[in-house]
Amino acid sequence: MNEAYIAPLILLVVIWPLLLAVALAGRRTMHSAVMIMVPWAGLPAFLLAIFAPYNATLELPWVMLGIKFSLDDNISRLFLLFTALLWWLSGLYARAYLSDRNGCNRFFVYYLLSMAGNLGLIIAQDLMSFYLFFALMSFASYGLVVHERTVEALHAGRVYIVLVVIGEFALFSAMLLTAYSTGSTEFDSIQLEFAKVGPSKLIILLAFVGFGIKAGVIGLHMWLPLAHPVAPTPASAVLSGAMIKAGLLGLLRLLPLGEVALTQWGELFMILGLASAFYGVMVGLAQKVPKTILAYSSISQMGIMLTAIGLGLTVPDHSTEILLVITLFALHHGLCKGTLFLGVGVIQASRDTQRRLIWFALCLPALALAGAPLTSGMALKYLLKLQSVNALGAWGFWLQSLLPMSSVATTLLVGKFLAVLFQPDKSFSDHHSSSGLILPWGLLLTASMVMPWLFMPNLPKILTQAAYIGSLWPVLLGIMIVLVVVVWKKYQTRLGDALAQRDEKLSSFHFSPQIPPGDVVVPINRTLLLLLNFSRNLTDRLLPQWRESRLNSLQQLWSQIDIWQSIGRIETNLRYWPVPLVILVLLGVTIVLLGII
Repeated sequence: MNEAYIAPLILLVVIWPLLLAVALAGRRTMHSAVMIMVPWAGLPAFLLAIFAPYNATLELPWVMLGIKFSLDDNISRLFLLFTALLWWLSGLYARAYLSDRNGCNRFFVYYLLSMAGNLGLIIAQDLMSFYLFFALMSFASYGLVVHERTVEALHAGRVYIVLVVIGEFALFSAMLLTAYSTGSTEFDSIQLEFAKVGPSKLIILLAFVGFGIKAGVIGLHMWLPLAHPVAPTPASAVLSGAMIKAGLLGLLRLLPLGEVALTQWGELFMILGLASAFYGVMVGLAQKVPKTILAYSSISQMGIMLTAIGLGLTVPDHSTEILLVITLFALHHGLCKGTLFLGVGVIQASRDTQRRLIWFALCLPALALAGAPLTSGMALKYLLKLQSVNALGAWGFWLQSLLPMSSVATTLLVGKFLAVLFQPDKSFSDHHSSSGLILPWGLLLTASMVMPWLFMPNLPKILTQAAYIGSLWPVLLGIMIVLVVVVWKKYQTRLGDALAQRDEKLSSFHFSPQIPPGDVVVPINRTLLLLLNFSRNLTDRLLPQWRESRLNSLQQLWSQIDIWQSIGRIETNLRYWPVPLVILVLLGVTIVLLGII
């Protein structure tokens, strides 16, 4: 590609989606023309990832503290490649998925804003632009979560936006401290400074909270299983396949992997990563909605990637190989998970023979996530297992033992997903047809099976017989357990029906664990409610009688202000796309002007 076209194409990656979003907010006469271009908004980024030279860089020193966009490393290029592909094909899918629904225009405004933020943070090489694009993606994707306007969607949106605000505050604080302690805003310089003097514990903690919320780390994951099921299917695909990887990329950018050993933090990351890997499966097995199961699968798979980051922090001498595994794992998971999410919409809109064929096709990315032989999941888990030999102390033993068990757990979860999806359920049916959905889904399915192998062409030559056997037995064990459970459930049903004819109790034959989506959100809500009631009762008992009249006066004044109704009115207005769009545009213009001045 001619170098003269590099700078405009880099700018086009983020400007094109933003221009389309503004155009959708314009006159209705432009709507038809803009909607033709909207699904292709991710194409410039995809072309840039493929054809741009290795040192493709664009610097804008006159904007803010200086902005730098670059694709000068494999991490940026591979992340941009699969992210742009997923946004592009999901956009094509969304055009057919939402063609006969209300709110299509509103959906694509939030979709384009989220896309611009997601693609922009990947090519951003400085703190300021990375944070701005990360914040744009995080806040704009709220519109994708609450798009359906159901009670569940609004509840998920509230949980999501609360965690986003907490995460953005932590992330902004971490980046301010980083710029202050290193004297630089470029990631390359920050990495060099951290190599001399490691980052402070406060910086790592704040960054972990900010990025961990987006990545769905255990304890910070509550928004994922609430948001994915209620969002439209193409939005779920990019939320799980692309946007949660932004948290992973942020940790890779900020943490000095390969520069200095952070043993204690690395071990903490491995503990939390392994806990996420198994916790996601445990809770996911108790779910009954396909997209909720996939959401918990994402928590589990992101836990494996966090474990790999922890391993890299403890053994910096092997960080280059570990970074490659993490990046390829993100590509593999993003494409496979996007295929599964889009496949849910396709299979729900299909009937009879077509439905069965699509179900069998979905087994391919599901088996790849489980690490079945001859899949990219097997290859990447094998490479990660090879690197775990270098782990310090007893960690080598634990990783060698738990990584195969995570494959068993993943097989159980994707088996549960396929079993639920196979059952004909009227609640799954959508009002759209499969026409227009199959092509983008089929292209993404093909990419998920082929693309990871393009970046490890020599790997099949070094895979040993032990590697194939080591990847086979966890999947076989998981499949056997799934089959036993399926047979048992059928036996339960038949026995229950027989007992029902005799008017006997059936409770013992229909037991299944009940864990609501979002799991810990329920006890958190109940705890907060108990604390609120306790504080009110305590205040009523301790409040002196002579202050009751003042309290009554304040309560009357408070009722006249009616602040809760005002807040509710503000929230209602924010749900309509022109308001947040104008706010975001004005905020961006103000920041740019301040930077120029």
